[in-house]
Amino acid sequence: MGVFSVVLVAGLWGESLLWVMLMSGFMVMSSSDNLIWKIGLVGEHDYVGWALSLLSFWVVFLSMLGSHSIKKVSNLSDFFIKLGMVLLGLFLVSFYVSDFLFFYLGFESCLIPIFFMILGWGYQPERAQAGIYMLFYTLLGSLPLFFLIMNMYSKSSGYMYMVSEINEVFFFFFLVGAFLVKFPMYSTHLWLLKAHVEAPVAGSMILAGVMLKLGGYGLIRFLPLCPIMPLLLVEIILCLSLWGGIAMSLSCLRQMDMKLLIASSSVVHMSLCIVGLLIQSDWGFKGAMVVMIGHGVCSSGLFYLANIMYERSHSRSLAVSKGFLTLMPSMCLWWFMLLGVNMAAPPSLNLLGEIMLINTVVSWSSYTISVVMIMSFFSASYSLYLFSLSQHGVYLNMKSGFHSGVVLEYLVCVGHWLPLNIIILFMAWLIC
Repeated sequence: MGVFSVVLVAGLWGESLLWVMLMSGFMVMSSSDNLIWKIGLVGEHDYVGWALSLLSFWVVFLSMLGSHSIKKVSNLSDFFIKLGMVLLGLFLVSFYVSDFLFFYLGFESCLIPIFFMILGWGYQPERAQAGIYMLFYTLLGSLPLFFLIMNMYSKSSGYMYMVSEINEVFFFFFLVGAFLVKFPMYSTHLWLLKAHVEAPVAGSMILAGVMLKLGGYGLIRFLPLCPIMPLLLVEIILCLSLWGGIAMSLSCLRQMDMKLLIASSSVVHMSLCIVGLLIQSDWGFKGAMVVMIGHGVCSSGLFYLANIMYERSHSRSLAVSKGFLTLMPSMCLWWFMLLGVNMAAPPSLNLLGEIMLINTVVSWSSYTISVVMIMSFFSASYSLYLFSLSQHGVYLNMKSGFHSGVVLEYLVCVGHWLPLNIIILFMAWLIC
């Protein structure tokens, strides 16, 4: 009944959102016990693609529900929902096809609807600059991957061919670099911060919830193509990612912009996923998958909560948007629970994934124990920092009207929190 009430509240967008829920339900019912099953001639699904496809359905569904303010004030609300459906279709193509060229086309085409969302419904006049910055940053980062894919198909022996020792480093760097930019890894993350600041709430939810996971999915698919792993380059990337996670967690402690703080925390979480995937152990791979699913739902919920506060105070600054504990005590509860998930508090899905990743990193090198301890400590610190500054203090009285919340907002919060604490009950098969 809860799902149908959400669809009814959505009003004119109900048909499209109901289609999303029916398709996601079909995916759940059509799941198989096999690890890989064929769908058509050019596609296949294993549990990685299936899990990320289901994540795409859920995050896009919640982002469209969370954009009810666009429906009220915008004359192009129908175009907005069509952009969301196109974006969902491109995500499914990326997670569905087994052909590398089709994957690259879906992988890059996802940028176009996000660009139009930022350009059409962004908050600040700099949204065009941020959209172009995101577009060209990620396109130029993945352009060498296109030439590598074309080179693979030009070989008579197919795409599995041996690389000479001279160009093995360049092959690995260009193959992995495209996905590290999209993930993003520290030092290639600047486009993400600009895009999140200027994007509407649905753009931020989809960008953090699903778009970043394309980088991890690409690494899962393309790392087996590397016949020789340049160990020195791998170790450099691992160290840069770990220490970059610490640098970003420290940066979160000085942020006064809520969206910037949440976007920076995404870089911290993804740094551990990069390490887990590049180590190429079984627990590292599975831990990265669990963290990607958990972070996709959790960060989407945090961006939605930040937008709820922005609609009341008309500011993303924590110096202005504070004291909401006395004004919205029920919404404060959802801040507490989602930030608890963000710091990997039990019994959340993030806790399971981070335990697996920390075990993987420490097993790879015992010298990383101190790095992981510092990162875990500051991850909890900036979550508490965000909660205390936004909920405590004295709210600055504004001339604008204020209301504590509507049923739809609480339903969207439930939709973000409930999967994070329910899915972990069914994760026994993953670590077996």
